[in-house]
Amino acid sequence: MRFKNVIFDFGGIIVDLDRQAAVDAFEALGCRVAGSIGLYAQKGVFAALETGRMADAEFFGFVRTQVGRDIPDDDIRRAWNRMLVGVPRHRLQAVLALRPRFRTFMLSNTNALHWDYVREGLPVPGDIRLEDCFERMFLSFRMHLAKPDAGIFLRVLSEAGLCPGETLFIDDSEENCRAAETLGMQVFHSRRTDDWVDFLRKEAAE
Repeated sequence: MRFKNVIFDFGGIIVDLDRQAAVDAFEALGCRVAGSIGLYAQKGVFAALETGRMADAEFFGFVRTQVGRDIPDDDIRRAWNRMLVGVPRHRLQAVLALRPRFRTFMLSNTNALHWDYVREGLPVPGDIRLEDCFERMFLSFRMHLAKPDAGIFLRVLSEAGLCPGETLFIDDSEENCRAAETLGMQVFHSRRTDDWVDFLRKEAAE
């Protein structure tokens, strides 16, 4: 095999995303965020959330200030979590199928609010846990770094004891893939839904 380790992105690779649903939900609250919420990277306060530089309470306060009225935390939380749609079972099965032969990891630009929802409320196949699929899950808000910063990749490689040349990184962001590639990692830039599933199935069969 050309690689021994696989690092998966989460959003757009494992979990389905709906950016517009989150934008619409915030605008329904009176908060315009279209320029700050992205599928591949966030801006402003959302970027601060993803690197752990802003606490949840500060974020809720920011939204209330923007709309000029009191809004319950749960309404703001629900609006933000509308971005996360669900995790199809076949994707987790595809990762699980690799584990006997490969070390598998997750590296996600995410935030505490989204991750709490992933763990507690997001539709995920009940018979497969994320912990079953990945040796370790690296999360930007805990690492205080975010892709495509080279530092986050170097930290994952170091803490997991991975050789860059033996490691495949899968992401739907071209910028993130380029950053990993400059460090000597192999990359698969996912351009359409589930193309990585077919790619890995073929690689594993060789």
